[in-house]
Amino acid sequence: MTVEPNSASRFRLAVVGAIVFAANCGLLVLQLVAGKLLSPFVGSSLETWTAVIGVFLAGIAVGNAVGGRLAHRASPRLLAVILLAGAVAALWMIALPAILQTTQIHRLLELNPRIPVVTFLLCFPAGFVLSLLTAPAIELGLADIRRAGRVAGLIFSLSTLGCLVGNYVTGFVLIPSFTIDLIVVATAAGLAATAVAACFVPRRTEPTADGSIAAIVVNPDPLPFRRAAAIVFLCSFAGMTLELTASRIIAQNLGVSLFTWTGIIGVMLAGTALGNWLGGRLADGAPPGEGRNRLGLYLLYAGYGIGLVLVVYGVVLNVPWFRDSILDAGPIARVVLWTFALFFLPMLALGTISPQVIRLTIPSSDRAGRTAGRVYAWSTAGAIAGTFATGYFLISGLGMFRTILTAALLPVLALLLLRVALKQNLLLYGLSILVGGVVTGLVRFDNAGAGVALETNYYTIRIVDTDIYDHDRVIHAKQMQLDYLIHSTVVLDDPTYLFYPHEQIQMEFLRAVPTRNPRVLVIGGGGYTYPRCASVEVPSVQLDVVEIDPGVTEVAYSHLGLDPALPIRSFNQDGRQFVEERAEVGVYDLVTLDAVNDLSVPGHLLTAEFNIGVKKTLKPNGVYLVTVIDILQYGRLWKAVSHTLKENFKHVELLTYDDDYDAQQQKVYCLYASDMPLNLEKLEKAQGGKPLYARRLPDGEEARMLRLERIVLRDQFAPTDNMMSGVFVRRARRK
Repeated sequence: MTVEPNSASRFRLAVVGAIVFAANCGLLVLQLVAGKLLSPFVGSSLETWTAVIGVFLAGIAVGNAVGGRLAHRASPRLLAVILLAGAVAALWMIALPAILQTTQIHRLLELNPRIPVVTFLLCFPAGFVLSLLTAPAIELGLADIRRAGRVAGLIFSLSTLGCLVGNYVTGFVLIPSFTIDLIVVATAAGLAATAVAACFVPRRTEPTADGSIAAIVVNPDPLPFRRAAAIVFLCSFAGMTLELTASRIIAQNLGVSLFTWTGIIGVMLAGTALGNWLGGRLADGAPPGEGRNRLGLYLLYAGYGIGLVLVVYGVVLNVPWFRDSILDAGPIARVVLWTFALFFLPMLALGTISPQVIRLTIPSSDRAGRTAGRVYAWSTAGAIAGTFATGYFLISGLGMFRTILTAALLPVLALLLLRVALKQNLLLYGLSILVGGVVTGLVRFDNAGAGVALETNYYTIRIVDTDIYDHDRVIHAKQMQLDYLIHSTVVLDDPTYLFYPHEQIQMEFLRAVPTRNPRVLVIGGGGYTYPRCASVEVPSVQLDVVEIDPGVTEVAYSHLGLDPALPIRSFNQDGRQFVEERAEVGVYDLVTLDAVNDLSVPGHLLTAEFNIGVKKTLKPNGVYLVTVIDILQYGRLWKAVSHTLKENFKHVELLTYDDDYDAQQQKVYCLYASDMPLNLEKLEKAQGGKPLYARRLPDGEEARMLRLERIVLRDQFAPTDNMMSGVFVRRARRK
């Protein structure tokens, strides 16, 4: 058999790799915009995002399995056809929301079954079609079976790097600059252009007479496929568990922002990409008969890497010089340093596993692509299982630290399936130490001892005792902390006490409602401090509270003195779906939006389309109050929210609570929106002698700042996270 020249094979592999990179970049773009396309129809809850990730991963898994069956037909034309089909699947992501908007057919299903059904219809085609590419790409790029691990590792690495680039480009460039539909169309056009480029991929120069590649058995003792599938399944499960838990750990220390999310995803993908590349080289460089031992060693490394996350978190990051050096870094560098220190090495070790498994499992060159596709499909299946198990059960059931310890056991189980640990004293010794450490941690760690009241699918909820100094008295209070954000402050024996001025403003508008039995809708319950006060001060009020996290509501009752006898109806769902599908029309005197997550409000609750729904629920002279955290002078979010409210309401004004306000300081503000003009004199009379908190800005000041930038938020364009990035930077500099 002739051997293809190295220059030709390397060039072909480079071109194929570039195609895989571009396709996966497009795939990640589509995944990130999918949530925005879905939010008008199913909201933006944990269930929505888990469904998006799960459906895309399901498409990737099935696509790789089917792609493995197509691998023996690998050709430039096949790559081009797949990419063109991917472009069509991308355009389908525009067509389906338009169909749903026109027909409203999605409302035939209740919300819980609707989320997976609509998500599947939207996301599965793109995930499936674009993932058909991987196995044929490996087959086409493989000139020598002795380089199978290296080629598979490189293709996986480039696909991961494509996702990394897609993540950053989408978050920092596309979403803040273009509408969602335009982003999808541009992605489809990019896939079509890549399809044209695929037609020029050079063919291999070593075919036999019948046009196929000669089969050469190079592994007389291949790893049984079932064991191979189980190993990559467990490792991918661990990797996805670590990624989802990472977001919770970082959120408690650095908050939630565009920077923290992109930092986490970036470090995770970078570690995986480097691990894929390294794993391929390790697989091909292993001496004969040593491949399984080397794989076993890296499985052990992965287990230790995951377990050491807690050591780094609890010890290394608290070393004074190291901690101070991180605090002195800029906000972006701080996020990267935290995530790199905690998660890069375990993701690197986990990334090495799949290429090594593929190399050990391939029996012959004619089955290289098929085997790689099947192995990658099972790897993706593990990621799907890890996504759903972690998102729905592990963190809320075990807590984030025990979840990490549990994830550390999965590479250990994979090592036992490999059946080499009992034959190697070093592996057996290392395995024993790791298992002992993990089991000890699982037994000894106490969530309550760490001050955690409850870990839910959304937050780590802490209840902290604090003292409030109010003039000449000290008030003992409890604070509810949701990850990084201190959300509520409650005085147990005084339900009328409101710590935050924006809650005082909300109460002032409730007292001013002229009807005898006012109805109020509160979107964002938190510690239920305002609903609790409202129910006591105005006993005739009918309160509907929409809180997306049932755990938050549970803690309000169990730890913060919320009386079940109060006339409060709680609805644990996304606020948008409640407003559009459950709220009565024209019944509310007052609607408050206080669904602040760290710094920002979820974007789909701030768009003109959502405001239309809110206005329908209000009485003709009803009032809508929107809470935002921003900086008046530099902030962009409050300006965009104000301009957007003016699309639907005749009168919109910013309310502050301090005559001597500082326009360059981050504060909480309320935006007033109504078809009735704001009358502060009438509002003051309704307070029964209490001083008024709500204040206007000085004449002309609000209009001057609003002229600096005019953006209207719509479902197609709502880059709220990007708008808050400057506030995050300034907050981080003050820490």
